[in-house]
Amino acid sequence: MLACFICNTCILCNSEKFKQIDNFILKLFGCLFYELIIQITIWFIVTFFIIFIFNLEVGSYPHFLQFILWLVSGAYFIISWSIGGQTLAMRAWKLKLISPNNNWWFFSVRYLLATAGFFLFFITFLYVFFNKERKFYHDSILGSKIINVQF
Repeated sequence: MLACFICNTCILCNSEKFKQIDNFILKLFGCLFYELIIQITIWFIVTFFIIFIFNLEVGSYPHFLQFILWLVSGAYFIISWSIGGQTLAMRAWKLKLISPNNNWWFFSVRYLLATAGFFLFFITFLYVFFNKERKFYHDSILGSKIINVQF
């Protein structure tokens, strides 16, 4: 149960809507924020290699760079999910992806659906607030789920 950090008894804290937001949902979104930090780091490294090592001029082909960064991010997620069901952020937040079949095709479709949800104003991620199983929309479609693991 979450409580207000300031007063511990405010009206918001005692409302039913607030009680529905539990620690698992906070862990999911904390993990997403941590994934963003990891992705930004990966994007800096890849952009460095593209600009300085391969000597490509990115300014004339900005969509090419965006596509390369999207592919690299996809490779990171797909490889991480297929090896152990966890990315680096998921390991830190003790979350694990459980999928009905562990093949790269399934994880590629999951990455595509998550990307589509990102471009549709995070709609697939906000679905977790309205779903009783606390799943993202792309996980509900594919039959996968993210579980809390303790090591």
